[in-house]
Amino acid sequence: MWFRADLRLHDHEPLHAAVGASSSLLPVFVFDPRDFGKSPSGFDRTGPYRAGFLLDSVADLRRGLRARGGDLVVRVGRPEVVIPELARAAGAEAVFAHGEVSRDECRAEEKVSKAVEKEGIEVKYFWGSTLYHLDDLPFRLEDMPSNYGGFREAVKGLDVRKVLDAPEEVKCVPMKNVLEPGEIPTLAELGLTAPPAMAHVSLSRDIIFLLVLVFNISVISQI
Repeated sequence: MWFRADLRLHDHEPLHAAVGASSSLLPVFVFDPRDFGKSPSGFDRTGPYRAGFLLDSVADLRRGLRARGGDLVVRVGRPEVVIPELARAAGAEAVFAHGEVSRDECRAEEKVSKAVEKEGIEVKYFWGSTLYHLDDLPFRLEDMPSNYGGFREAVKGLDVRKVLDAPEEVKCVPMKNVLEPGEIPTLAELGLTAPPAMAHVSLSRDIIFLLVLVFNISVISQI
Protein backbone atom coordinates (compact mmCIF):
# COMPACT_ATOMS: atom_id res chain seq x y z
CA MET A 1 0.00 0.00 0.00
CA TRP A 2 1.81 3.08 -1.31
CA PHE A 3 0.61 6.20 0.52
CA ARG A 4 1.17 9.45 -1.35
CA ALA A 5 -0.85 12.69 -0.87
CA ASP A 6 -3.55 10.69 0.92
CA LEU A 7 -2.20 10.37 4.44
CA ARG A 8 -5.36 9.14 6.12
CA LEU A 9 -7.08 5.85 6.94
CA HIS A 10 -10.71 6.84 6.34
CA ASP A 11 -12.25 7.48 2.91
CA HIS A 12 -9.29 5.74 1.29
CA GLU A 13 -10.37 3.50 -1.58
CA PRO A 14 -6.95 1.91 -2.32
CA LEU A 15 -6.50 1.01 1.36
CA HIS A 16 -10.06 -0.27 1.57
CA ALA A 17 -9.51 -2.42 -1.53
CA ALA A 18 -6.11 -3.66 -0.36
CA VAL A 19 -7.43 -4.69 3.07
CA GLY A 20 -10.28 -6.57 1.42
CA ALA A 21 -8.11 -8.32 -1.16
CA SER A 22 -5.06 -9.22 0.94
CA SER A 23 -4.13 -11.40 3.87
CA SER A 24 -1.45 -8.86 4.85
CA LEU A 25 -0.24 -5.44 3.74
CA LEU A 26 2.96 -3.44 3.67
CA PRO A 27 2.00 0.25 4.11
CA VAL A 28 4.73 2.48 2.67
CA PHE A 29 5.52 6.18 2.41
CA VAL A 30 8.49 7.45 0.41
CA PHE A 31 10.07 10.88 0.76
CA ASP A 32 11.24 11.60 -2.78
CA PRO A 33 14.35 13.86 -2.74
CA ARG A 34 13.14 15.40 -6.01
CA ASP A 35 10.25 16.98 -4.09
CA PHE A 36 12.70 18.99 -1.99
CA GLY A 37 15.69 21.20 -2.68
CA LYS A 38 15.61 24.14 -5.06
CA SER A 39 13.65 24.55 -8.29
CA PRO A 40 15.39 25.86 -11.45
CA SER A 41 14.14 29.34 -10.51
CA GLY A 42 15.78 29.13 -7.09
CA PHE A 43 12.72 28.56 -4.90
CA ASP A 44 12.18 25.71 -2.44
CA ARG A 45 10.23 22.92 -4.10
CA THR A 46 8.70 22.26 -0.69
CA GLY A 47 8.87 24.99 1.93
CA PRO A 48 9.60 24.31 5.61
CA TYR A 49 6.03 24.89 6.77
CA ARG A 50 4.57 22.54 4.18
CA ALA A 51 7.31 19.99 4.87
CA GLY A 52 6.63 20.24 8.60
CA PHE A 53 2.95 19.55 8.00
CA LEU A 54 3.92 16.56 5.84
CA LEU A 55 6.16 15.14 8.57
CA ASP A 56 3.39 15.54 11.14
CA SER A 57 0.89 13.85 8.79
CA VAL A 58 3.19 10.89 8.19
CA ALA A 59 3.72 10.52 11.94
CA ASP A 60 -0.04 10.64 12.53
CA LEU A 61 -0.60 8.00 9.83
CA ARG A 62 1.99 5.75 11.47
CA ARG A 63 0.28 6.13 14.85
CA GLY A 64 -3.08 5.27 13.29
CA LEU A 65 -1.69 2.14 11.64
CA ARG A 66 0.08 1.02 14.81
CA ALA A 67 -3.15 1.46 16.77
CA ARG A 68 -4.72 -1.03 14.34
CA GLY A 69 -1.96 -3.61 14.62
CA GLY A 70 0.05 -2.46 11.62
CA ASP A 71 2.90 -0.08 10.91
CA LEU A 72 4.22 2.27 8.25
CA VAL A 73 7.48 1.70 6.41
CA VAL A 74 9.18 5.05 5.76
CA ARG A 75 12.00 5.53 3.29
CA VAL A 76 13.86 8.40 1.64
CA GLY A 77 14.55 7.74 -2.03
CA ARG A 78 13.06 7.55 -5.48
CA PRO A 79 9.75 5.64 -5.48
CA GLU A 80 10.61 3.79 -8.70
CA VAL A 81 13.58 2.30 -6.85
CA VAL A 82 12.19 1.95 -3.32
CA ILE A 83 8.73 0.54 -4.11
CA PRO A 84 9.98 -2.43 -6.23
CA GLU A 85 12.62 -3.27 -3.62
CA LEU A 86 10.08 -3.31 -0.80
CA ALA A 87 7.53 -5.20 -2.87
CA ARG A 88 10.14 -7.84 -3.68
CA ALA A 89 11.26 -8.13 -0.05
CA ALA A 90 7.67 -8.49 1.16
CA GLY A 91 6.68 -10.97 -1.54
CA ALA A 92 3.91 -8.63 -2.66
CA GLU A 93 1.51 -9.61 -5.43
CA ALA A 94 0.17 -6.11 -6.08
CA VAL A 95 0.79 -2.44 -5.32
CA PHE A 96 -2.22 -0.26 -4.42
CA ALA A 97 -2.10 3.53 -4.63
CA HIS A 98 -4.04 6.67 -5.49
CA GLY A 99 -3.36 8.08 -8.94
CA GLU A 100 -2.39 11.74 -9.13
CA VAL A 101 -2.89 14.39 -11.81
CA SER A 102 0.12 16.72 -11.83
CA ARG A 103 3.05 16.20 -14.17
CA ASP A 104 5.75 15.09 -11.73
CA GLU A 105 3.43 12.72 -9.83
CA CYS A 106 2.20 11.14 -13.07
CA ARG A 107 5.77 10.63 -14.25
CA ALA A 108 6.57 8.96 -10.94
CA GLU A 109 3.58 6.64 -11.39
CA GLU A 110 4.76 5.59 -14.84
CA LYS A 111 8.27 4.85 -13.56
CA VAL A 112 6.95 2.88 -10.58
CA SER A 113 4.58 0.90 -12.80
CA LYS A 114 7.36 -0.09 -15.21
CA ALA A 115 9.74 -1.04 -12.42
CA VAL A 116 7.17 -3.01 -10.43
CA GLU A 117 5.75 -4.83 -13.45
CA LYS A 118 9.24 -6.04 -14.29
CA GLU A 119 9.04 -7.92 -10.99
CA GLY A 120 5.79 -9.55 -12.12
CA ILE A 121 3.79 -7.48 -9.65
CA GLU A 122 0.50 -5.84 -10.56
CA VAL A 123 -0.06 -2.10 -9.99
CA LYS A 124 -3.53 -0.79 -9.16
CA TYR A 125 -4.17 2.96 -9.19
CA PHE A 126 -7.42 4.43 -7.88
CA TRP A 127 -9.06 7.78 -8.51
CA GLY A 128 -9.54 10.01 -5.48
CA SER A 129 -8.80 13.60 -6.44
CA THR A 130 -12.28 15.03 -6.94
CA LEU A 131 -15.59 15.27 -5.09
CA TYR A 132 -17.39 13.34 -7.84
CA HIS A 133 -15.73 10.12 -8.96
CA LEU A 134 -14.72 10.00 -12.62
CA ASP A 135 -16.67 6.78 -13.14
CA ASP A 136 -19.86 8.43 -11.85
CA LEU A 137 -19.89 11.44 -14.19
CA PRO A 138 -22.86 11.55 -16.60
CA PHE A 139 -20.57 12.48 -19.52
CA ARG A 140 -17.21 11.51 -20.99
CA LEU A 141 -14.20 13.57 -19.94
CA GLU A 142 -13.79 14.92 -23.47
CA ASP A 143 -17.37 16.20 -23.22
CA MET A 144 -16.71 18.08 -19.96
CA PRO A 145 -18.69 21.38 -19.90
CA SER A 146 -16.38 24.33 -20.50
CA ASN A 147 -17.76 26.42 -17.63
CA TYR A 148 -18.85 25.85 -14.04
CA GLY A 149 -22.49 26.64 -14.71
CA GLY A 150 -22.67 23.95 -17.36
CA PHE A 151 -20.87 21.47 -15.13
CA ARG A 152 -23.17 22.19 -12.18
CA GLU A 153 -26.22 21.66 -14.38
CA ALA A 154 -24.81 18.41 -15.77
CA VAL A 155 -24.14 16.90 -12.32
CA LYS A 156 -27.36 18.10 -10.74
CA GLY A 157 -28.80 15.22 -8.74
CA LEU A 158 -25.57 13.22 -8.92
CA ASP A 159 -24.73 11.64 -5.56
CA VAL A 160 -21.29 11.89 -3.99
CA ARG A 161 -19.92 8.50 -3.01
CA LYS A 162 -20.22 7.63 0.67
CA VAL A 163 -17.18 8.10 2.87
CA LEU A 164 -15.35 4.84 3.54
CA ASP A 165 -14.70 4.04 7.18
CA ALA A 166 -11.16 3.50 8.40
CA PRO A 167 -10.35 -0.21 8.76
CA GLU A 168 -10.62 -1.53 12.29
CA GLU A 169 -7.56 -3.72 11.79
CA VAL A 170 -4.60 -3.61 9.41
CA LYS A 171 -2.68 -6.87 9.20
CA CYS A 172 0.86 -6.14 8.05
CA VAL A 173 3.60 -8.27 6.61
CA PRO A 174 5.85 -9.35 9.52
CA MET A 175 8.71 -6.85 9.51
CA LYS A 176 10.97 -8.21 12.21
CA ASN A 177 14.27 -9.42 10.74
CA VAL A 178 12.93 -8.69 7.23
CA LEU A 179 12.06 -5.01 6.96
CA GLU A 180 12.75 -2.16 9.32
CA PRO A 181 9.95 0.44 9.55
CA GLY A 182 12.51 3.23 9.30
CA GLU A 183 12.66 6.62 10.93
CA ILE A 184 10.72 9.67 9.79
CA PRO A 185 13.32 12.19 8.59
CA THR A 186 13.79 15.63 10.10
CA LEU A 187 13.55 18.91 8.21
CA ALA A 188 17.34 19.13 8.26
CA GLU A 189 17.64 15.67 6.72
CA LEU A 190 15.36 16.84 3.93
CA GLY A 191 17.64 19.81 3.36
CA LEU A 192 15.40 22.41 4.99
CA THR A 193 15.89 24.90 7.79
CA ALA A 194 13.26 24.87 10.52
CA PRO A 195 11.10 28.03 10.43
CA PRO A 196 11.11 30.34 13.46
CA ALA A 197 8.79 29.25 16.24
CA MET A 198 5.47 31.04 16.21
CA ALA A 199 6.14 32.23 19.77
CA HIS A 200 9.08 34.25 18.49
CA VAL A 201 7.02 36.17 15.97
CA SER A 202 3.71 36.40 17.79
CA LEU A 203 2.44 39.76 19.03
CA SER A 204 1.03 40.42 22.46
CA ARG A 205 -2.56 41.56 22.83
CA ASP A 206 -1.33 44.99 23.97
CA ILE A 207 0.76 45.49 20.84
CA ILE A 208 -2.11 44.34 18.62
CA PHE A 209 -4.44 46.78 20.42
CA LEU A 210 -2.00 49.65 19.86
CA LEU A 211 -1.61 48.79 16.18
CA VAL A 212 -5.38 48.72 15.70
CA LEU A 213 -5.71 52.02 17.58
CA VAL A 214 -3.04 53.71 15.44
CA PHE A 215 -4.67 52.37 12.28
CA ASN A 216 -8.09 53.69 13.30
CA ILE A 217 -6.68 57.13 14.18
CA SER A 218 -4.92 57.21 10.82
CA VAL A 219 -8.11 56.34 8.97
CA ILE A 220 -10.17 58.94 10.89
CA SER A 221 -7.61 61.63 10.19
CA GLN A 222 -7.94 61.00 6.47
CA ILE A 223 -11.73 61.30 6.45
